[in-house]
Amino acid sequence: MLTNTAAAQEVSPEVDEGISKIKQTTFDFNVETRLFKDKKAKEFIFKHKNISADWIHAGDNLFKVKADREIFSLMGTGLEWNVALNAVDKKFAVLPSVGINFYMRIRPRLDIYFQFSGMTIGNRGHFSDFETGLKYFPQKNFSISAGWRRLDFKLRRGGEVSDFDLNGMFAGVRYDF
Repeated sequence: MLTNTAAAQEVSPEVDEGISKIKQTTFDFNVETRLFKDKKAKEFIFKHKNISADWIHAGDNLFKVKADREIFSLMGTGLEWNVALNAVDKKFAVLPSVGINFYMRIRPRLDIYFQFSGMTIGNRGHFSDFETGLKYFPQKNFSISAGWRRLDFKLRRGGEVSDFDLNGMFAGVRYDF
């Protein structure tokens, strides 16, 4: 003889709502990596919403933590401003910067962009970062980029000078999670 049992359990609305919130919580971020022709440099960028962490290895290391803020965006074209802290690991030199990012959709899956940030502290040093390029989006969460970048960091403290220089073409890939 076979017997079968069944049970039912009532879930309160508060518990059901709490489970629903847990299931809907996501951590949206993207990861981008680039290779530079000049100096065989490598770059790795991790971005969550408007905050990004950037690491460039070209013999020495440059680290950048940046916050972007949108000024306007309309149909794939937009303008952002940003603030950043830029550091070179040689003698741990840090300089702030402010900048602007402009991007424009020129085809359904193709963007052109321009970015500039910088700051000077007189004779003691300066930071400048200029980048321009194209981004192609073959899929929703994946993009391929190619462009040119000029990055210059120099800081004098006493008799010591910390510097980082990168100039040239790059190719990169990005995936949005």
